[in-house]
Amino acid sequence: MVKLQKRFAYKYKDKEHYKHVVTIPEDKIHELGWKVGEELELSIVDSRLVLTHKSRKHDRKDGKGENR
Repeated sequence: MVKLQKRFAYKYKDKEHYKHVVTIPEDKIHELGWKVGEELELSIVDSRLVLTHKSRKHDRKDGKGENR
């Protein structure tokens, strides 16, 4: 299980801005074959947050993207 975390990012014109962080367990990152610094794309599908490895997005022959 992972938890959504809210972190202060910066203050601009007296307004505080935040970013949200989800920590992905190392074993899941290894299982996916992801490396630090690689680009990921975000999408929302059926009320779910989906992260897709940018360069592997269309690896499947049916064009629907990789489904690991």
